[in-house]
Amino acid sequence: MLSLCQLTKELFAEKTRIILTILAITWATFAISSMLSIGEGLRVTFGKAVSTLENQLTINGGKTSKPYQGLPANQSVNLTKSDYQIIKKTIKNIALISPVYVSKKGSLQYKNKLVNARVLAINADYAAMNKLQMKASGRFVSPIDIKKFRSVIALGSEVKFPGIDDPTGKTVLLNGQPFLVIGIMKKKTQLGGKRYSSAYQAWIPYSTYELSENPYFMDTITISYKNPKFLDNMKNEIRKVVALNHHVDPTDEDIVRFHDFVKRQATVNDFFLGMQIFLGLIGLLTLIVAGVGVANVMYASVSKATHEIGIRMAVGARTHQILWRYIAEALTATAIGGALGILMSSLLVYATHLIPMHGKLFDHIGQPRPILSLSVLIIVILILGLIGFLAGLFPALKASRVDPSEALRYE
Repeated sequence: MLSLCQLTKELFAEKTRIILTILAITWATFAISSMLSIGEGLRVTFGKAVSTLENQLTINGGKTSKPYQGLPANQSVNLTKSDYQIIKKTIKNIALISPVYVSKKGSLQYKNKLVNARVLAINADYAAMNKLQMKASGRFVSPIDIKKFRSVIALGSEVKFPGIDDPTGKTVLLNGQPFLVIGIMKKKTQLGGKRYSSAYQAWIPYSTYELSENPYFMDTITISYKNPKFLDNMKNEIRKVVALNHHVDPTDEDIVRFHDFVKRQATVNDFFLGMQIFLGLIGLLTLIVAGVGVANVMYASVSKATHEIGIRMAVGARTHQILWRYIAEALTATAIGGALGILMSSLLVYATHLIPMHGKLFDHIGQPRPILSLSVLIIVILILGLIGFLAGLFPALKASRVDPSEALRYE
C-alpha cells in the first residue's frame, strides 16, 4: 500500500499540470458550494418569512355559482357575526380563531401629526396566530379589552408619528375617536406587499368596533388549526355551516373562499429548492469539467509509468493494487482542490455576513445571506468523492489491463 506521502510525491511529479488541475477543482468546488449556499440562504430566509403564518386559514365570503331553492346563481355570500359564532362553537379542529373587520378609514392623528394605517378590529388570539410580538414597553389587545369595549390600539412597527420614538401611552384619534396606544409591534420578516404586512397595520378590539360601527358583515375569519390532516374536512364543515346560515347550496364550493398558508409555504419552499438545484447543477457542470482534467492527468501518468506498471505486475502486484494507486491519486488531487474550494466558499459566506444590509426591503423580508450548511457540505463532499473516484477509475482500469510482457518492452 502506498502512503499518503508517496501518493503526493508521485502526484506532483509533473507540478505544473497537477497544480493547474487542482486549481480547476478548487474553483469548481468554490462555484458549486457558493451557489448551493446562496440557494440555501434564500430558501431559509423566505421560508422563515412564510412560516409566521403556519397552520393558518383565512375565510372570506364568496358567491353562489349555481341556482338553489329558487335563488339564481351569482349571489353574494358575506360572512356575519353569526357565522363566526357558530364556526367557533362547532368546528373541532380549531386551535385559535379571530374575527377580522377592516376599518374603511385608517387615519391616525396625534396632535398635528397624521399617519395612515390599515386598521383591523380583532380579538386577543390574533397576535398568537400571526406571531406578533410587542415591544417590552407595551402589549397587544387583551381579552379584558374585548370584554370591556376599551378604546385601545396597538400599532405595527412601521406606523410611526414623525418625531415620536414610542407613542405607547399616548392618545391618538382614529377617524376622530380617541384611542389609547397600548403597544408597538417588534419588527419581523414576512412576505406580502405593504398592504398586507403587519408592520403597516394597527389593531383595535373587535367589540369596540362593533359597538361604534354596528357592522352587519364581517370581512374575514382567521383560524389557526390543530391538525393539518383534518384541514379538508374542516373546510367542508365550515362551508356547510355558512351554507345553512345563508340558505345556499352546501355543495357549492364558491360560497366560501379559503386561503391556506401551508400551501403557500410549500410553494415558496419548492420554488427556492428548485432554484438551489438549478444553481447546484451549474456548479456541478464546472466540477465535471475539472474532473475531466484530473482524469487526463491520470491518463498521462499511466502512459508515462507503463514500464513501471509492468515491473510491478511482473513481481506480483495484483490488479486491485494497481487500481487503488491511481484512484487514490485522483482522490488526493480532488480532496486538495475540494478543501481549498470549501475554504474559499466559507470565507465568502463569512465576508457576506460582515456586509451591513439595511433598508425597508431587508427589514421586510429578512437578510438573505448565504448559508454553508451541513447539508450543503455533505452534498459537495459526496459529489467531489464521486468525481474524484471516476476520474481515477478509468485511467486505473487502463493501468490494470497492461500486459506485463508488453509493458517491460515499453519505453
